[in-house]
Amino acid sequence: YYSTLFDSLESSGGGDGGVGGGAAVNGGVDVGVNGGGVSPVSSEDRFMSEVYLGKQICNVVACEGVDRVERHETLTQWKTRLDSAGFKAVHLGSNAFKQASMLLALFAGGDGYRVVEEDGCLMLGWHTRPLITTSAWKIR
Repeated sequence: YYSTLFDSLESSGGGDGGVGGGAAVNGGVDVGVNGGGVSPVSSEDRFMSEVYLGKQICNVVACEGVDRVERHETLTQWKTRLDSAGFKAVHLGSNAFKQASMLLALFAGGDGYRVVEEDGCLMLGWHTRPLITTSAWKIR
């Protein structure tokens, strides 16, 4: 997951040593949206991103049991968990997919990002790897 995330961030930044450079590999998020284009963000933003992602990675690698708070699970695992807790999936609808696709086209900063509609959920991915999925649920 993190390798894919860093690849997408580095690609979005251009990889010219300026925006993107190699800093994304070190855990920093280098890009920001400014007027529809990709631009550098402040060193404070980069630092905060490194702290945030660093804590996530450390938690996943070094902690187990109740100490581990970061758990990256598949969509299937989440669906099973929510279904067993008494929830029913609600389809997001085609407008959500169209809006997400439009926003991605405007602000992605790279050709590798994609939005996929899967089983009523929307997934943002980098090439073939999912980064994040959104879904809606209601109590049965």
